[in-house]
Amino acid sequence: MSILCAMLLLLGRPTDHSVTLNVVSPVDATVRVEYDARQSPAQTLKADVPAEFELTGLKPDTRYAYRVGVQEGTFQTQRAPGRTFTFGVQGDSHPERNGKMFNAGLYAQTLCNVVQDAPDFYVMLGDDFSIERLVERQTLSQSAVDSVYARQRDFLGALGRSTALFLVNGNHEQAARYSLDGTATNCAVFAGRSRTRFFPLPSPDGFYSGDAESVGHIGLLRDYYAWTWG
Repeated sequence: MSILCAMLLLLGRPTDHSVTLNVVSPVDATVRVEYDARQSPAQTLKADVPAEFELTGLKPDTRYAYRVGVQEGTFQTQRAPGRTFTFGVQGDSHPERNGKMFNAGLYAQTLCNVVQDAPDFYVMLGDDFSIERLVERQTLSQSAVDSVYARQRDFLGALGRSTALFLVNGNHEQAARYSLDGTATNCAVFAGRSRTRFFPLPSPDGFYSGDAESVGHIGLLRDYYAWTWG
């Protein structure tokens, strides 16, 4: 299998002139993104370590195609006022509850159905990245939490390559402020790091409003935001 074909691509924080592509490669590789008859600067990726590519200089209210090696996707910049569009919302997918609240085949089929609607963006309302069992079993670590966020990318890849994703925390993400204890080894820090590394989420920048507070050992939380679209 082609190395570039095995890469996981996820879009996020679209604006009227830009979008961000988050790429995870299974092996070390040098990667660039082709879009709008241009190429992004090349980046050398480490295996399983997310990297972001900022695609800029775009026109508003435009559908663009892009390519990473042999993989292709599309994305939409901000819709003009009054324009209609499609978006999706989900919550409580709970992949950790396999056989009880979660069925991998049905979840994958549901996301394939969403792909057919070609939404501009997709909002995940929480309890999609539960680390509760890691806390209960005292197996909490950054690598363990990273695995929780990486597992969802396996399901979301077909959707996220052409639809911007937006994450919001639920209670099972264990990212609440009361969990912060000033150290770098608590559940809220681990969750905050994984969320902002594996998913390209917005921070306040003029296009998006949101949480402007920087938190120790994490930085900007990127945990809520608002924007105008269509």
